[in-house]
Amino acid sequence: MTSTLRVRLLQIHRWTGLSVGLLLLFLAVTGLGLQFRHQLQPLAEPTTTRVASCERPTELDDQIAAARAAHASGKLESVILGEERGAPTQVRFSDDATLFVDPCSAQVVQQQARWGGLFGRLEQLHRFRFLEDNDVANAITGGTAIVMAVLLVGFGLALWWPSSLRWLKTSATLRPGLKGRAFDLNLHRTVGLYASVLLLAVAITSLPLAFKWVRQSINVAVGSPPPPAKPKSAEPPPGAKPLTMGALWERAQAVLDHPTKAVISLAKTKNDAVEIYAIEQGASHAEARSYVYLDAYSGKVLRFEPYAASSLGNRIYRTSAAIHAGEFGVLLQLLQFFGTLAIPVMGYSGISSFVRSRRSTRVEAGSFQVEVASVRDEAIGIKSFELTGLGGKGLPAFTPGAHINVHVDHETVRQYSLCNDPDRRGRYRIAVRRAPDSRGGSQALHERVQVGDRLVIEAPRNHFPLERGARHHVLVAAGIGVTPLIGMAQALQRQGKSYELHYFTRSIEHAAFHDELSQPRFNGRVNFHYAVEPERLRELLRRVLAERPEGHHLYLCGPRRFMEVVEETVAGRWPAESIHVEHFSADPQAQAGPCVPFEVHLQRSQRTLDVPANKSIADVLCHHGINVVTSCRQGVCGTCLTGVIAGNCDHRDAFLSDKERKAGDKIMVCVSRARGDQIVLDL
Repeated sequence: MTSTLRVRLLQIHRWTGLSVGLLLLFLAVTGLGLQFRHQLQPLAEPTTTRVASCERPTELDDQIAAARAAHASGKLESVILGEERGAPTQVRFSDDATLFVDPCSAQVVQQQARWGGLFGRLEQLHRFRFLEDNDVANAITGGTAIVMAVLLVGFGLALWWPSSLRWLKTSATLRPGLKGRAFDLNLHRTVGLYASVLLLAVAITSLPLAFKWVRQSINVAVGSPPPPAKPKSAEPPPGAKPLTMGALWERAQAVLDHPTKAVISLAKTKNDAVEIYAIEQGASHAEARSYVYLDAYSGKVLRFEPYAASSLGNRIYRTSAAIHAGEFGVLLQLLQFFGTLAIPVMGYSGISSFVRSRRSTRVEAGSFQVEVASVRDEAIGIKSFELTGLGGKGLPAFTPGAHINVHVDHETVRQYSLCNDPDRRGRYRIAVRRAPDSRGGSQALHERVQVGDRLVIEAPRNHFPLERGARHHVLVAAGIGVTPLIGMAQALQRQGKSYELHYFTRSIEHAAFHDELSQPRFNGRVNFHYAVEPERLRELLRRVLAERPEGHHLYLCGPRRFMEVVEETVAGRWPAESIHVEHFSADPQAQAGPCVPFEVHLQRSQRTLDVPANKSIADVLCHHGINVVTSCRQGVCGTCLTGVIAGNCDHRDAFLSDKERKAGDKIMVCVSRARGDQIVLDL
């Protein structure tokens, strides 16, 4: 997918979700309330669902007569017979009143409105039956289902699909360890992925219920004939009276196979047939309706439509209705419940992510906004982002080896080396490798940031500069560690200074900026090494770094294990002051030491705080409302550097030099600790 197309899809997906989201949330919440209606209604509304059972119920006509006596103002419309013994008979009138009658005693036990009761009200809200026009209500529910299926689920899956199959598992994994917007996005995408099939099923099965044209399309697609028109009763003789409902029900039972639930609808005019639909014994689901049409006066069966013999189009329609209502057993109910529950979860995470993205563009002191001018795939799993000033404004100058802090969102700040020639003013270029164990930075940049987006960054800082007095520069990199060294190589090449770059990667496809570093101007200076085995690596390093001629300086950046091999090779051959190292994370050996509790005393505020073994100094300070700015939380970036007045430091960072560590007057409070019972900080 091209960057432009992805941006357009993201805009449509985002703004559709924000605009239609409240309607979707409304349907989801009311749908969740109806999901376990069959199990919960007897508990919430016992008199409308359960009465004492008996061996021989009273005549149906006697039950209807009791309802008529209790509600004389309405005209009888239909009767609903319960699915099982002990269920009351429901008698409905034209004024939307429903009376519940005990079949055993023919006594009215409850009266309520058509959409009365907790679940009746939920159904009315869910189907928008509070609107006078049912066609409008169906258009709202059906239209919302289409929007959810096409724009939200369809576009959402397209946006979710990772750029490489290597990231398929990562993209489908919920990562609770993430924070801020990174967690919101991960939650939104992961929940959306797993709920997508269920939500599509809910949306698609709602369409035949909402639109007549969908039902017609199903018949056309499967070659089923359209449903026949309802038959008419014969012209009754003068003075003839229609049969009672009890008599009509007896005639219907003669053709139905042990019906359970049944609905008897009276004829609205003298020529209309009486329509009865029932769920026969052994029916495949609760919407497998068999229809009987009777002459209202003679009781003659005008047409019998058993569900088993109905058209394929009708069976698809009725099965869709059963699936949508969750009437295929408890397992389907649970699946639909969790699928529908995903809507409020995705609504929350989507809105939270949107709000956080807006907050992340707020420029704080020392920060400024830049625009993403281009995004390129530089190697497998590596993208470069070119950043320019807003409105053509210039950007602060930097020196080779510098990095910038990128505010990925309001709570996530990451450091990325500038990998372009500092002489090319007006732009910054960073390269980001998408890490499988990303804590939110690289994943967010790879998945979210597109051309035209704005990012908040901080001015460049350089803890990895070139040694000005060096006669020759040896640059050694592995993997994404080449990023700070590319700018160095470009600057040294332009200045005509002596240097060499050795770049170790798994293959050409994994080498970032391979085409750029293969240009003729770098001939004899840049050396690529692919898939080098450990012993071969040591042999190459011994050949290149066996001796340190006067004035030579070594610059090293790459994965920890690679850097250890290089440092072992040069140990005793190169003086420490000639070796310059850029770390991605703190030394794992330093981190491996035991953590014991201690006290931190704040000299300026005269406060003493306990630092437990499982908390960092920064965590404790932040918990007590003491603002200490942190960024990487790994002891790499230097953001949380704090002065030490007294006490011994257990340095666990990768930022301070050996000289600075021996001085003992600075500490990285995000990872380092105290050696002893107390340390005094200049806070």
